[in-house]
Amino acid sequence: MKKVFNFALYDFANSAFTTIIITFIFSTYFAKQIAPNPVLGQSYWGWAIGITGILVALTGPLIGSIADKKNCTEFFIKLFTIICVILTSLLWFSQPSEKYLLYTLIIVALANFFYELSLIFYNSILKRISNSNNLGKSSGFGFALGYLGGILILIVCIKIFIDTDVLPFGLSKENSENIRATSIVVALWYLFFSIPFLFSLKKKIKNKIEKSSNNIKKIKNLFWDKGLNNLGKFLIARMLYADGLNAIIIMGGIFAVGVFDLEIKDLLVLSVLMNITAFTGAIIGGYANDKFSSKSVIIFSLLGLIFSSTIILFIKTKIFFLIFASINGFFIGPIQSASRVFITKSIDKNNQASGFGLFALSGKLTSFIGPLLVSTLTYISNSQRIGFSATIILLLIGLLILLKVKKN
Repeated sequence: MKKVFNFALYDFANSAFTTIIITFIFSTYFAKQIAPNPVLGQSYWGWAIGITGILVALTGPLIGSIADKKNCTEFFIKLFTIICVILTSLLWFSQPSEKYLLYTLIIVALANFFYELSLIFYNSILKRISNSNNLGKSSGFGFALGYLGGILILIVCIKIFIDTDVLPFGLSKENSENIRATSIVVALWYLFFSIPFLFSLKKKIKNKIEKSSNNIKKIKNLFWDKGLNNLGKFLIARMLYADGLNAIIIMGGIFAVGVFDLEIKDLLVLSVLMNITAFTGAIIGGYANDKFSSKSVIIFSLLGLIFSSTIILFIKTKIFFLIFASINGFFIGPIQSASRVFITKSIDKNNQASGFGLFALSGKLTSFIGPLLVSTLTYISNSQRIGFSATIILLLIGLLILLKVKKN
């Protein structure tokens, strides 16, 4: 149980980065105060994250294969975590001026790159800290604690640094010091709560030394056997529905602000509601995963997500947006958790990092498509609603391909 808790605590730690930097506070700060206008801000932000996705897709599988071969998974987790923490703290220097537009995009892209790489090796450890009977519960608990961490860090940042007249540490709202300071809070939060997991990591003892040095062939054999095997088909399906999911997570905060004119207080309510429902969904989905199958959980959740996202495109009032965005949150958790379990069960212990390198590839190879489609359609149509409709198309195509995958 201690291993599972430490594993989940890392999710609690790194959720601060995605919640504050990528989705809510810093993304909207960039769009409204650094970029020329919110529409261009959404476009630039999506393009930067899209480039990150390409880089992770190109490097992830190879680094994962090297980690399996050299038995250095633990080293890579620690290294990439520390680099991400340092880069995140550098966002303090992103002042509210177009002069800092390129600086901010570069730092965010690099930080997100190392964050995503760290997840490859973090996910690969799931099989070591759990067993075949409760992989779903362990994975779901990790995501659930991550959502809880997202709620808490957002409340801390908004109540202490944004929605207050008395700022700590001599900070001022002039020059957006209070908002920029949230990057320091995220860096410290990420580092502090990662410590139990990082220090608990012990080098895996391998039964035999792998003699083959052909990393590319090794990776290929995992998903290709005279054609795409079942894992290969799943990776294609996951690639597409992850594109849609990725776009929703990355562009969601900017969409909410631009379309429904949400203020900081509204964003807090939205995040709390979505994280509570995502927490609930991850726990329930974890139990359902162990009782039924990963495929069944993902299909059910994708159907729910497509339905609620479609309604969001047509509603006009803020209150209904909050309701259906919360419903979205409920389905996001099980999709992410069950996808991780599917990969874990499909690959033997000695190839977990390689497998999750492919998992990252499937999530990032075309991850630029989601944000780029949303960003480009938004730019062409000058409508954030039309731009956001691209996410539903990607989710639907991924679902149709997943139907052809055999249950694990």
